Amino acid sequence: MSVPGFTESYLPLFASILPLFAVPVLRLIKEENANRFAAAVAVVDFLLVLAMYPAISGGAKYLLILDTGLQLKVSFMADALSIITGLIAVAVWMLTSIYAVEYMSHEHSLRRYNVFSLLSLSGMLGVVFTGNLFTLYIFFEMLSVASYVMVIHEETQEALQAGFIYLFMGVAGGLILLFSIISTYSITGGGELYKIGGKLAGHPMLPYIFWGFIFGFGVKAGLFPVHVWLPSAHPVAPAPASALLSGIMIKAGAYGILRTVYTIVGKEALSSHHLITTALLTLAIINIVLGSAVAIKQTEIKKMLAYSSISQIGYVILGIALLTPKSIMGGVVHIFNHAIIKGTLFLCAGAFIHQLGVRQLKDLKGIGKRMPVTMFCFTLAGLSMIGFPPFNGFISKWFLALGALEVSKVGSYGAGVGILGLCVLLLSSFMNLVYYAPIIYGGWFGEQTEPGAAHEHAVETLENPLENADPNWWMKGPLLILGFATLFFGIFFQLPLGLAEQVSKYFF
Repeated sequence: MSVPGFTESYLPLFASILPLFAVPVLRLIKEENANRFAAAVAVVDFLLVLAMYPAISGGAKYLLILDTGLQLKVSFMADALSIITGLIAVAVWMLTSIYAVEYMSHEHSLRRYNVFSLLSLSGMLGVVFTGNLFTLYIFFEMLSVASYVMVIHEETQEALQAGFIYLFMGVAGGLILLFSIISTYSITGGGELYKIGGKLAGHPMLPYIFWGFIFGFGVKAGLFPVHVWLPSAHPVAPAPASALLSGIMIKAGAYGILRTVYTIVGKEALSSHHLITTALLTLAIINIVLGSAVAIKQTEIKKMLAYSSISQIGYVILGIALLTPKSIMGGVVHIFNHAIIKGTLFLCAGAFIHQLGVRQLKDLKGIGKRMPVTMFCFTLAGLSMIGFPPFNGFISKWFLALGALEVSKVGSYGAGVGILGLCVLLLSSFMNLVYYAPIIYGGWFGEQTEPGAAHEHAVETLENPLENADPNWWMKGPLLILGFATLFFGIFFQLPLGLAEQVSKYFF
């Protein structure tokens, strides 16, 4: 079925379902080869998504509608927003899967972990390449359930408790989301994303539908006040899973919120509901400030990074809520940039744990002497998170700041709101400096200490402070690629910015 303005293509479908169809094959191979097989699938999937980039970056849009014989159709779509989210998701997934070949080699239940990693990848790409709300809901629920198994992989009491909270919040968020999807189908007569916009305008159910979408997607994104699962789930998962949860999977929620505001509900429909947009902006500011404030107090590295993710997702929501072209560009670019930054940081944390059993921040002092490559990558990502130029984190904040100062011209809010947004960005950068700078300085110049508690699979000790403890190339290679990517996309920022500009122009 052809639709004007779209090119029919099976690539979004193939990219979404390839990991799903790889699962039965994974069940047939030896468990010790499961890590390598999952990594190979992620590489192929990356190439499928990459194949869409030239046409989409040139302004094309893909759409495939499958007639199932039922009233509810299944459809897949790829536009600029889909491709920038999907491409960085599968790229980081690929590198994390390669990293996991070594990291997970000593873990139990490798086949189970990789089965649910592939299911989660399928769910993630299905969410961003979906063409309608029905298909989106199917993949969103697949992502929630499959990622739960990754959270509880280590099967400790702490992991099981965190998994319970994660699953409970995921089910609750899914039910809220389902309410809004059913209501949208009922009011608009369909759920195709390319033609919903504006049909909800003026309807008395609009505020309820809007907040149903926001909190349904917000659970996955870690949006206040439904963020409570995130600080407990991310630290207990294996490092590769933590990198995916924090760097990639929360972007499914951010992507859904972005689609809600500008595609499902539409900017024009929200223009008469100023209280709604103000409330969303307030939640974004709370996320930014609260996440960083709590991160400062943490003593364990993965928990600190988890709270940092709550703050960083607030940047994306801030860009959405400011309702200006530049703020949208900043929010979309931050989806891309944060995935790289946080993926690097969590994989570095995993290397510290895997090689030396180091989890506590105080035990990272002097670790740069033992693990110079890992600490170098952590430094690059940490500086980017703070927002120093020429790193990619600076680019996100630059366009968010421009978007904040643009509000009085566009007319979404008064000039005071723009100044407030700019002040929040500056405050957040300072708070990031407070908790990242001591780690970076201490890692290079601090005195080494004995670790508080060793990881059971740690392969090194601190008995010989001169011995290099950096991991092998299965782990070191992805770390270096992601670490240098924070600098590369800060210098050559037009690559993601071009797609972000397309998204902005479409919405405005």
